[in-house]
Amino acid sequence: MSNASVVSSDPAEAAVQLGRYLIEVDMFPVFLTAHFCIACLTIREDSNDLGPKFHQNHPMASWVSSVLTSLAGVFVTNFLFGTAVVDIVKEDKLIVVVTVIWYFMNYGPYDLLFKLVRVSPINMVLALLQENLRARCIFQSLQQATRAYPGAVIIVLLAGVINGNGYGYVKIVERLIRGKWVPGSNDFLQVTYFAKSSLYASAVFMLQSTGLIPVSQELTYLSVVTVFMLFRVIITFSPYKDPLLPLELPASRLLFGLGDKKSQATETVREEKNMNEELKKKL
Repeated sequence: MSNASVVSSDPAEAAVQLGRYLIEVDMFPVFLTAHFCIACLTIREDSNDLGPKFHQNHPMASWVSSVLTSLAGVFVTNFLFGTAVVDIVKEDKLIVVVTVIWYFMNYGPYDLLFKLVRVSPINMVLALLQENLRARCIFQSLQQATRAYPGAVIIVLLAGVINGNGYGYVKIVERLIRGKWVPGSNDFLQVTYFAKSSLYASAVFMLQSTGLIPVSQELTYLSVVTVFMLFRVIITFSPYKDPLLPLELPASRLLFGLGDKKSQATETVREEKNMNEELKKKL
């Protein structure tokens, strides 16, 4: 048995080993499959207001939206950094896995996969696996952007935010494919927890890499993953959909004189409800 496979009895060393494992473990198939399940579930549930049989009447729109959502970070990154937007499509293995999951999520016998993924404990496990993938995407995108644009802090941070919250920036386009138009729901007007946490995690990784945070890379990575998972549990089982908001409000009001963020969120929800009512009248 190799020394690398032996877990240290020292808590600090064990934490470093766990962090190193999380950095190096292959995201395919477990973590990516969990992410694809959540993505396809999101598209199906978000299409309910378009009609109970939307996925049956419009399979092409459903499939394109599912693929776009599953690989959103890659699509947006390719667009911003001058790579062919559809370059990721050449990864046949990923497209096949997304397609299989999409098919069984929407057309499987007895809606088995759809019902299974919605079971609270299973959904929670998938969400936690997805948070691990999100941390990895941020971490790797920062390394790639740093090599391509050394010293360009804003570009590097942008790469991390996009890869940690890709869906937030393609949501308008993805919904438009399905015939749904809610312009006030984009992540520039309503900055979500996932966008903010991606930015903060990117900043932490950058500060650690420059030595301003005197902690090893493994412990920093483990800390980010732990916080991501903890906040995902809070979001799932509590009414607070943005655990960072109570910490940000005092600074936001001081620096920007912001009003009530809750009213802004309420306005977006009202806009979506009005749009949904109009769609139901047309069906």
